[in-house]
Amino acid sequence: MNYKQIARWVGVCISAVSVLFAILTYLGVWNEWRGDNALADVAARFDSSYSKDAGRPVRPGDNAWPALMRVIASYSNAQLPTGREPKVFARFAAIASAQNDRGEWTAPTTSVVLLYREWPAPGTGEVPPRDFVIVGTIGDLHNWIQWDKSDFDYFTRNILFGALSAVVGLFLALPDDRKRADGGS
Repeated sequence: MNYKQIARWVGVCISAVSVLFAILTYLGVWNEWRGDNALADVAARFDSSYSKDAGRPVRPGDNAWPALMRVIASYSNAQLPTGREPKVFARFAAIASAQNDRGEWTAPTTSVVLLYREWPAPGTGEVPPRDFVIVGTIGDLHNWIQWDKSDFDYFTRNILFGALSAVVGLFLALPDDRKRADGGS
């Protein structure tokens, strides 16, 4: 097998991987695998002020925790303390909220925080300022989830299409076997 055939098959494989990536993206496989669906569930729960699960905090053992830490580290402007591990991700009491027959609404400007001490249940007591960091708002959380999905998709597609472009360029630059056998004509 010569270099041109190898380049051709590598290009075919990268094209197949690109199509597979697009199909898996469409089916939501990457969102599930990366934890973005769990993050969306947290954001939806934080949007609620009246349901049973309204504002239920997230803790290190929860499914959403790794993805949550990833988006906070990537997109929040908050200065997180070094040498301390967060124990709880929670939201403040809603700044404003409403409920009617069609649904409910919670202000997207309601703050979300990382707590650096255990917090048994919402409303069970004060947390001193040294033990929490406001990392953003509920609206920010929704934005971070969208940005995380978009950045992953954009980065991965750039790698795939960049590799495909390089292989196609190599394929086109390599001489045909026929030209080498004929003396280059």
